[in-house]
Amino acid sequence: MTETTADKAYLLLGCPFCFKFLLFMTEAGLLDQIEVITLDHSAPDYGDTKQSLEEKAGRKVSFPTVEIAPGVYESDTQALIDHYRAKGGIGDASLPTLAFYEQGLFQNVVNLFKENMALKKELGKS
Repeated sequence: MTETTADKAYLLLGCPFCFKFLLFMTEAGLLDQIEVITLDHSAPDYGDTKQSLEEKAGRKVSFPTVEIAPGVYESDTQALIDHYRAKGGIGDASLPTLAFYEQGLFQNVVNLFKENMALKKELGKS
C-alpha cells in the first residue's frame, strides 16, 4: 500500500488570491488533498519562511504557493484551480460560492489593486 501525502499549500492571511484558492478547494470538496500552512505577514518568522520557500521553489514566490508534487511549486491561483479541478475530476462543474466571490468581492479587490498600482506609477513610486 502506498502512502499518500497532502500537497503543501502556503497561504497568506488577508490575501484575496489565497482566499479564492481555499474557497475553491473547500467548495469542490478537495480540502483533504492539501495541508494548509498559514503565513502571517506580521509574524516574526514570516521573512525566513518566505525565503526558505523561495529557495525550495528556486524563484520568487507569491501567494498562494502550493507544492503540487515533491519539489514542484505553483503560485498562479488560476493554474492551481485548474490543476485541482483536473486532479479531482471537477471539470467545469458549477461552484456557485466561488463564482459569487469572483464576480463580486474578488473583482473589486483586483480593480482596487490595479488602480493603486496605476496611481503609484503616476507618482513615480512603482
